[in-house]
Amino acid sequence: MPLKVERKCTNYKNCSDKFTCPSTDFTKQYCSIYLARLEQMEVLLMDRIKQKWGNKYPVCKLHKLSEEQYTKCIVIGTLFKDQKLKPSVLKRIAEGNQLVPQPILTHFTDESDVLFMEDEVQRYQLSGNIDIKKLVTGISCALLGKDEGKGKFKVDEFIFANMRDQIERPVLTESLYVLFLSGINFVEHEKIALHLQLLTYWISGLLGNTDLISRVCRVVIAGNSIRNKPPKAKPTISLVSRTTESPETIEAVKNFDSFLLKMCQVIDIDIMPGEHDPSNHILPQRPIHFCMFPESSLYKSFNQVSNPYFCEVEGIKIIGTSGQPINDILRYSDITSNLEAMESCLIWNHLAPTAPDTLGCFPFYNKDPFILTQCPHVLFAGNQEQFGTKFVTGEDGQKICLISIPDFSKTFQGVLLNLKDLSCKSISFQTN
Repeated sequence: MPLKVERKCTNYKNCSDKFTCPSTDFTKQYCSIYLARLEQMEVLLMDRIKQKWGNKYPVCKLHKLSEEQYTKCIVIGTLFKDQKLKPSVLKRIAEGNQLVPQPILTHFTDESDVLFMEDEVQRYQLSGNIDIKKLVTGISCALLGKDEGKGKFKVDEFIFANMRDQIERPVLTESLYVLFLSGINFVEHEKIALHLQLLTYWISGLLGNTDLISRVCRVVIAGNSIRNKPPKAKPTISLVSRTTESPETIEAVKNFDSFLLKMCQVIDIDIMPGEHDPSNHILPQRPIHFCMFPESSLYKSFNQVSNPYFCEVEGIKIIGTSGQPINDILRYSDITSNLEAMESCLIWNHLAPTAPDTLGCFPFYNKDPFILTQCPHVLFAGNQEQFGTKFVTGEDGQKICLISIPDFSKTFQGVLLNLKDLSCKSISFQTN
């Protein structure tokens, strides 16, 4: 008989309200989100300007540059990266009429890329001391430099909003763990069935090591649970067509529900939607509807959450996504590491800077919910190529643990986060 596992109880709070109730008004233009973003970020950037430069240089609006003729001044705005390789619907239609097949690109940077700064009225082309290769469209920043005329601004120095203030991490007297999974990909259930069975046995304490198992207080599944790539689309000549879910998708949802039923009997579990899960496609993604889980949703331990997802466990603030914003940053910049992209998001103080330019999101017009209002203790991204972790220290002593959660269907790995010291380790459920 296996030993009975008494799992440690923890204080938990879902703080994702701003992601679960997005606007449903699609009559607004997407420029509104950039205006709202700039308005919110300008307050933060003004504080940073005072810290770095004091009152040494005047702050000037872009459309006033040619009138004021300062020898050196500070401008605030949103970066726009003009990239000729960026996918375009019109370009795709034009290329579709050509006989020569066009190459399929997964990375869209080029030496011809040009960086601009824009505000509510004006746009200026940037040159000088600023690395365009490490930046993407949608970042709010402040630039110190001078107007060169003809709509060009030469940059001497630049600053971002940087990390917000961080609430001191509570001191825990014992180790408590959160298990992160992502990319389970139930459409290939035969491939992962044994590995998932090993996972359920382990989390239930049937494989021993009950002291560790009893301290795993929560499981977070960070998206792409049903599939980790889009289904193959059937060719159609109809301009308006209704796509019905394939039998394999329906079967995958049933298998996912059966898996969650076993998990919910022994532990609290949070289910985030991913890019290819049955939820709204644009960010923020709302929780997957409970009707998809007729069996597991009966348990109080079953929690449908949004993407992005923000929660507190024993006072530790944890925020993250199913990976879309990080993957998008890697596509449109020369940042090669997902951990570096996550660190950049903290410095830019934004979870999804490329939305709505190259990443779909709701047309917000009052507030941008992706702006970080407080510095988390843990930032994670799901559906990454491999496991990775890194500690980042801010200018004011903030300490953040970055976690790259690997695709389970490819690596059969999860990530164990120790809430006591924020140390991370990968845990393998490989059967052979």
